[in-house]
Amino acid sequence: MWQHFIDGIKHITDLQGYDHMLFILALCAPYSIKQWKPIVLLATAFTVGHSISLALSVTGVVRFSSYWVELLIPATIIVTALTNISYLKHSADRVYWHRYVVTTAFGLIHGMGFSSFFRMIYDETGSLFKSLLMFNLGVEVGQLAIIAVLLVFSVLIVQLCKVNNKVYTGVLSLIALGLGVWLFVEKL
Repeated sequence: MWQHFIDGIKHITDLQGYDHMLFILALCAPYSIKQWKPIVLLATAFTVGHSISLALSVTGVVRFSSYWVELLIPATIIVTALTNISYLKHSADRVYWHRYVVTTAFGLIHGMGFSSFFRMIYDETGSLFKSLLMFNLGVEVGQLAIIAVLLVFSVLIVQLCKVNNKVYTGVLSLIALGLGVWLFVEKL
């Protein structure tokens, strides 16, 4: 059972599948270490979304073409980065409620992408519910580790190097946007 937990961590932190980390980067870009609570809640909203769609996909209740899922995943990165850029003129002290809703919806998309990986590692002799739970907990722990690294990185850049937070957010968002567009075009 613990193997599914480890697999969840490995899946979200796998550099070959960096699209999930890129989404987390775009999600975290506008927030400072002082705003760790809202970003943890956003990550949890993402986990709720992907947990639902992963369970529905693995049990066969919902089926989607992997082509469309793989195309939609970079679209979530693009939309998140564009949202960050559009909010640069606003205060970063607030997390707008719709970001939680959108992040949960994007989690649904990413969860469908997780389902093919989960099907490969799932041993049908164990409990599907426990396996899904442990995998999703592993993904959440992996996300929180990535967020911690990104928040420490933001402290180094914004506070120690004296880079304006809006410039930092803009640069990270543009990087995520560029890579998201590249992934999207590559999937076409």
